[in-house]
Amino acid sequence: MLHLFQSNRLESLADRVARLMHEQPLDPFIPERIVVQHQGMGRWLSLQLADRLGVCSNVEFPMPAGFVWQILERWLPDVPQRNAYDSSLMAWRIMDLLQQLKGRPEFSPVAHYMQNQDEFGQFELAQRLGGCLEEYLVYRPDWIIRWQRGESAVSGDQWQAELWRELVVQTGGEHWVALQQRLFAAHAQGRLRADSLPRRVVLFGIAALSPGYLAIQQLLAEYTDVHLLLLNPCQEYWLDIQDPAGISRRLLESSDVEDLYLEVGNPLLASWGRQGRDFFAQILAFDPGSDSLYQQPESDTLLHRIQGDILNLNDPAGDAPGFIPDQDDLSLQVHICHSPMREVEVLHDQLLALFDCHPDLKADEILVMTPDMDRYAPYVEAIFAETGDKQRIPFGIADRGALTGNTLIEAFLQLLAMPVGRYEVNQMLALLEVPALAGSFGLTPEDIPQLAGWIEQAGIRWGRDAAMRSQLGLPENGQNSWRFGLDRLLLGFALPGGGERLFEDILPFDDIEGSAGELLGGLSAFAEAVFSLEEWLSGRYTLEDWQQRLMSLLPRFFSPDESDESQLQQIRDALTASRDLAMESGFNTPVSIELIRPYLRQQLQNMGGDRRFLGGGVTFCALTPMRSLPFRVVCLIGMNDGAFPKDQRPLGFDLMARDFRMGDRSRRADDRYLFLETINSTRQTLYISYTGLDVRDNSSIPPSVLVSELIDYVKQLVTEDNESNILEFIITQHPLQPFNPRYFHQGERLFSHSTMMADAARVLAADESQPATFFDERPLAEPDASWRQIELRQLLEFYANPTRFLLRQRLGINLQAGEGLLEGRDPFSFGYFESGDLQQQMVERMLADGDVEALYPLQRAAGILPHGQYGEELFRDLEEGARDLARGLQQLEHQPIEPIEVDLQLGEFRLMGVLDDLGSGGQFAFNAKALPARDRVQLWIRHLLLNHLKPVGIRLETRCFHAGKLTRFVPVEDAGDQLFSLLEIYWQGLRQPLHFFPKSAFAYMKLASKGKSDDDCLEAARTTWAGEFIDHCESHNPYYRFAFRDAEVLDRQFQTLSELVLGPMIAATEGE
Repeated sequence: MLHLFQSNRLESLADRVARLMHEQPLDPFIPERIVVQHQGMGRWLSLQLADRLGVCSNVEFPMPAGFVWQILERWLPDVPQRNAYDSSLMAWRIMDLLQQLKGRPEFSPVAHYMQNQDEFGQFELAQRLGGCLEEYLVYRPDWIIRWQRGESAVSGDQWQAELWRELVVQTGGEHWVALQQRLFAAHAQGRLRADSLPRRVVLFGIAALSPGYLAIQQLLAEYTDVHLLLLNPCQEYWLDIQDPAGISRRLLESSDVEDLYLEVGNPLLASWGRQGRDFFAQILAFDPGSDSLYQQPESDTLLHRIQGDILNLNDPAGDAPGFIPDQDDLSLQVHICHSPMREVEVLHDQLLALFDCHPDLKADEILVMTPDMDRYAPYVEAIFAETGDKQRIPFGIADRGALTGNTLIEAFLQLLAMPVGRYEVNQMLALLEVPALAGSFGLTPEDIPQLAGWIEQAGIRWGRDAAMRSQLGLPENGQNSWRFGLDRLLLGFALPGGGERLFEDILPFDDIEGSAGELLGGLSAFAEAVFSLEEWLSGRYTLEDWQQRLMSLLPRFFSPDESDESQLQQIRDALTASRDLAMESGFNTPVSIELIRPYLRQQLQNMGGDRRFLGGGVTFCALTPMRSLPFRVVCLIGMNDGAFPKDQRPLGFDLMARDFRMGDRSRRADDRYLFLETINSTRQTLYISYTGLDVRDNSSIPPSVLVSELIDYVKQLVTEDNESNILEFIITQHPLQPFNPRYFHQGERLFSHSTMMADAARVLAADESQPATFFDERPLAEPDASWRQIELRQLLEFYANPTRFLLRQRLGINLQAGEGLLEGRDPFSFGYFESGDLQQQMVERMLADGDVEALYPLQRAAGILPHGQYGEELFRDLEEGARDLARGLQQLEHQPIEPIEVDLQLGEFRLMGVLDDLGSGGQFAFNAKALPARDRVQLWIRHLLLNHLKPVGIRLETRCFHAGKLTRFVPVEDAGDQLFSLLEIYWQGLRQPLHFFPKSAFAYMKLASKGKSDDDCLEAARTTWAGEFIDHCESHNPYYRFAFRDAEVLDRQFQTLSELVLGPMIAATEGE
């Protein structure tokens, strides 16, 4: 007998199942079978039954399709354990068949499509066709019957009908429609027996079943008790109601309006309830015995009012508006944010507020759903996992694919893609960021900076070797390839060449010695292993062979610890499942890695499932149909326009899309009904958020159409005078940043629980007229005495950029643009500094009567020059300029002498280092380009050191030949005092950023030394600091931008430091 129980609350249905099991217990050895729509529902019900009965054991929770197959196996002989016409099996057979059938005239549209697809694209077509055929089996059995009789079922079905017939011949056995026919024939002939069936069957919380499945449940009810316990949002008869759009359409189509009896009822139910309406229409057609278990919600909150309207089929348009929510009513909230990250930040704060407001609220009574779990999961982990203990909310994330956040799996898939890539240095190094992979070669992710430095200096950019580049249609040139660079590294470790000797056209890289050789060996082994994949993954193999080949890569490339083992097991499971599917489908056609790689990615993305659903704490999961479990608090995040309900574009060859019938599934209808069920399943607070403000210009972005319809419905509940009040009451628009002072102002609806954000807001609010800077007015504590022992190179580095020195050396903050990323393209030109360095080397060789021509093969072997003839032409251009420079320098008659060791005590400071570039005529320097202000300051410091040391036989002056000009620093009497002054400024700069910027300071002092006014001098400095061209603005330096933001820095301190540092230098300068 068929028993129907309907309720608007899942808890009432659970009570009824518990009562049934208590009052009519089965034999303890006979399992109770409760059919549920998804595993999450089964888990929830098992917990509810255990709570009500004390224990829940020997209860099975099959899904509808699996349960129906079990019934077929019990009633009919020769039913296979696995459905051979499952879409995942049909896809492989269809791929084979399409290759065989594409030459037939009726398959010309398919053949044309296949011509433009790669191997995986053709397999995706087979997958989609398999999905369509599976839908036809379930929802269009009449088509299948006609096709097998050789008839056409619907216009344009010729090639699909032929494909189906060929598929049946290849597959053999019985499909769902044939088994259903055999079942009903056996029933008609009286050959079915009740003793082979369960004593009773319970279908719990099912929201949709195909007509064929429902027919089998009706048949089953003639032999055993079938209990249908279904969620029905409305206790009134609502199967004839229509949404306003549908009514308008019917009115336009009808010629006799008076004969139409059209009713909206409740507009939310009419708009969102089509799927449920069709389902209950099919159920009630069986005329089952029905019990009502409805519960009338209270009318104390806005949410309960909406739920009551839906339950009682109330239309607010027909009632006098006048609902006024209580000021403490938090039952319906809509939050508008600028980004997904801000949505999650706001959610965290709002949940903390709910815990404060309801001390009895538990984390496991909260459900958070989103249409895009993979997009929001990283923000959830970052924000919910990183908060302090007092604000920590326990949580779990379900419905994440195996790829999300699993770096080892991503690394494995990336390895499979390497042979078709370019072996770019950054891609290769990214693989070594995975500890299990790096460990397999004796490396760790912490070794990457060292390896990256070697790779960069060895000139490696991309490509395995010259042969690979030739295969890509490029000249067979191995320069800047991995083979080129590895040969340099390995040869340099074994046989250093001092940067001057080539061995078989290889320039050894000499900077690796001792234990560093182990790292080099690991890098070389890793690179060779990756290169070997090219041969290992080439060719075509069966899926069984691919499983064996790819399994063998795991121990070769990964050395996992316990935390990584689960990811490796997921890879093994995916490979084994792929092999088993192929073997079961009979697919033995060899395929390439170009199909296997994306197929594995697809399989892994679908793994993971809802294993952490209801796993304790706040549950985060995907917003998927038929997951309408009751929670005290339900949060929907990411409810953006287009994200939900999801757009469903039917495939061009989907014949069902042209022939809609009652009971057909529609993703948009499923999503709309899910939203309705979600509202009814919320017991206390429904929280909705979406990205509704553009992060660039703050313009409005609409939410999901369902959210808009809900807001419109709320507006109908109140009078026009209160409409704006109710919207302000339920809708909160959040600022762009979590540290906005509005979150901490009394009287604001906004709030935050973050102490860190409060501190940041306090700084902003302290004086909003002043730009915020990284440092406040208080300097850092003095460094320890070790900082008073200074290497000369450190002092020179400090005066090149005092702010950078403070941030990097004292605070460990490195802001170098693009740090960690190496150049992955061949050198096509010289940068400003590269050309200057090379030209400087040329000049040095010329002055030392060296062989400049010998420099060309060395530069080529170092990977510095652009490839081919163009590189040689650039070299010759630089050589010509270097000869002009050398001729000018030779006129100075500079004779180099040995460097001088420096170890000076200047007050509390000790200065150590080496003073070089000396000759009898003093200190000497040259620069192929114009002398930058930074280099000028550093040269001045060296000049002061020379004058303080007063070495015998050396003139106390400095000469610098640059860009065809000679700059000369004359002897200085008080060099020691000036050095001490510079050291004191250095000490000050270790505690706070100094307003000393060499380039701007030099522009200021050049005019100041000529007696120009302060205004003119500062204007020159401002032009240099923030001029028209960003690339030449000193203020564009990332360290200055970080430390000073938009603060005014060309102030009195700037003027004072410019005069102290550069005033004596300009006074001692001749020749400009």
